[in-house]
Amino acid sequence: MKSYTILRTDYGIDTKNTSSANLTWGDRMMNDFHKKLLAKADWPFLHRLRTATTVASTTFVNLPYDVDQVESVFVTVSGTRYNPKPAPSRAFWDKLHYSTVTSDTPEYWFVYNGQIGLWPRPSSSSNTISLNSKVKPIDLNTADITGSTITTLANGSAALTVSAGLTAQMVGFWIRPTYSTVANTGDGQWYELSAVASGTLGTLVRNYGGVSIAAGTAASTIAQMPLLPEAYHGLPEQYASYRYWMKEKDTRAAGFKEMVNEGVSDLFRSYGFNDLSMVLDDGDDRGIINPNLTISL
Repeated sequence: MKSYTILRTDYGIDTKNTSSANLTWGDRMMNDFHKKLLAKADWPFLHRLRTATTVASTTFVNLPYDVDQVESVFVTVSGTRYNPKPAPSRAFWDKLHYSTVTSDTPEYWFVYNGQIGLWPRPSSSSNTISLNSKVKPIDLNTADITGSTITTLANGSAALTVSAGLTAQMVGFWIRPTYSTVANTGDGQWYELSAVASGTLGTLVRNYGGVSIAAGTAASTIAQMPLLPEAYHGLPEQYASYRYWMKEKDTRAAGFKEMVNEGVSDLFRSYGFNDLSMVLDDGDDRGIINPNLTISL
């Protein structure tokens, strides 16, 4: 895994220029390339579960900050899961609201102006709205947080307690309990955060697989990662380094260009297949990448 901090450090090393101005320029190049690459296909690794909560007598609530497209919705009320249908159009949605109807049994949902609406209007607060969504990349800009310790994290559980430092914006960030053979320390693996309830309470996407930490002070790192699969985390930094050496008219640009083109081609071969036909079949039992959907430097 290569966090934003690691990518920024690598960029300074690869360009042999650690000035603040150059690192800031590298940040911009990395983020531009990261967003451009993620926009090239309907990547399976961009689809995540996000949640919101109902507010009594309120039709619309804000979408989670990183939701780009909502694909399906279910609402949990007192242990019962309801699956409302998407409103097919704004005109249809508006017709539903000719009169006020209130109920905790949702029939339709509609996304508008960064909010998710339910019809009928919810009658109760705090019911969970689960959103199967495609997330959008945000700028890689948050340095690794190393001052927080893990106090509770049980084997086989997704519930996490830390000393401090969690914020709601860290959904999608990753946390690594530092590996050590000392009691009450972690397994050294990275775990993605699926929810943050407070500055000390969070939930992991996958259950923790290491030795349980109880009443501990286990050192940890909280980090912002690219939305790419782990094997391709280095691509934004390699592209930024390519742009640097190209700007300097240095022959080292060619080496970074080759690394980026090879990495992008491998990414499409590994993940670029879906209903949008990102991979074409020539009938010869091997995939051919659509050249219109790759990035060539």
